[in-house]
Amino acid sequence: MRIDQMSNNLNAMVATQMQVNDNAQTIANVANSIGDPQNQEVSQEFIDAIVSQIPNTIAYSANANAIETQQETSSMLLNIKA
Repeated sequence: MRIDQMSNNLNAMVATQMQVNDNAQTIANVANSIGDPQNQEVSQEFIDAIVSQIPNTIAYSANANAIETQQETSSMLLNIKA
């Protein structure tokens, strides 16, 4: 059961990383298409890409913390059995 939970957390982290990469690519594309920084206009696409990074960062961190907790729990159980 614990391996399944850890696998789920790792899969969620990979999916979140893919979303972060997609958002980064969108931000880069918008920045490249705008050109001269003095003439840049903030588009809704750019705003959405930046704002969507926030829950992705939180999800990635939450999954990493869940994996750490699962590992600590497993270690404690192994120490109790030993």
